Amino acid sequence: MYHKRVEHTTPDQVAVSVLETIPPSMRAIREQMRLGRAASLSVVQFRLLLYVRRNPGTSLSPVAEHLGISLPAASQLVERVVRAGLLTRIQHPEERRRVELRISDAGAATLGECDARTRAWLCERFAGLEQAELDRLAQALQDLRDLLARGNA
Repeated sequence: MYHKRVEHTTPDQVAVSVLETIPPSMRAIREQMRLGRAASLSVVQFRLLLYVRRNPGTSLSPVAEHLGISLPAASQLVERVVRAGLLTRIQHPEERRRVELRISDAGAATLGECDARTRAWLCERFAGLEQAELDRLAQALQDLRDLLARGNA
């Protein structure tokens, strides 16, 4: 693999590199996840399941905001996915009008299959790397994750 060496890299150069690398990488990963989704799921249903998996116990308003749809549309979408057995809707114990959304076992299995296909796609891309390159890449990603997490603490 070709690596361009820069002697004294500045924070701005690293920031530009992150901004040029992460968004297209995430687009490619999201595209692979969409391609790997169950044929019975629409893209918006798939995005709903991903959001609820990342935010267990969420309610309709954050779902609607995340998906960029109205509250009534989110309610109808959730109803369809609940009927399909991929989500559960639980009445909030203290707020009668609020529901909590959780992914069901069937929904988790559906996303698990998609995750496995996406990981396989990534593994194909990494298969040609030498062990030292894999180790360096893994360490750089961990360092980036740790650095950015510190910024949110």
